Amino acid sequence: MSILDLFMRGGLLMYVLLVISFVVLAIVLEKYRLLRRIKKQIQALHAALSGATSIKEIKSGIDSAEGDNPLGQMLRKLISSDTDDVSLIKESIESTAVMELTKLEKGMGWLSTCAAIAPLIGFLGTVIGMVNVFMSIQTQSQSGVDITVLAGGIWEALLTTIGGLIVGIIAIILYNDLVQHLENIAKDLQDHLIQYLIRFKSIKSGN
Repeated sequence: MSILDLFMRGGLLMYVLLVISFVVLAIVLEKYRLLRRIKKQIQALHAALSGATSIKEIKSGIDSAEGDNPLGQMLRKLISSDTDDVSLIKESIESTAVMELTKLEKGMGWLSTCAAIAPLIGFLGTVIGMVNVFMSIQTQSQSGVDITVLAGGIWEALLTTIGGLIVGIIAIILYNDLVQHLENIAKDLQDHLIQYLIRFKSIKSGN
């Protein structure tokens, strides 16, 4: 029996799981593409500013950088600061970083939701299938229960649970991997923040 045959025997909720799997795939592909691009832009900007020795050079490097990434926004906040209080500057930049990371996390909630509801939909399909099986048993009780029909109804009912678990497990794995990528970007931004605060203070002192 082919996978398509198993899918068809699973009933209507298998189509719901198929839609959820497409939603998961769309979100995951978009997030991986976005995070890969942002990471490259952050690395490129950091490399471009490695030799900058003045505020003007840093600003020029930011303006000429490709794309608009969290590091660029943090540095814009840094060079536009009107105070010399390092703690206030750090808080301001960290607030900017949080907002930028929140933008990157957009869609992750939907992915988490899909990972949570896919198994539940699978269980729902199985429960509905089992109800139908027991209704058939009640109907056939007068003439005797056909064990073959009963067994067939049970394994068909379990197909949605299998489908829901497969979609849910894959979604959870991908969600956790994307979270790890986001945490790595956040860690890189934190490291860059410390470096540029030190450099900014040194440039200010030199002026």
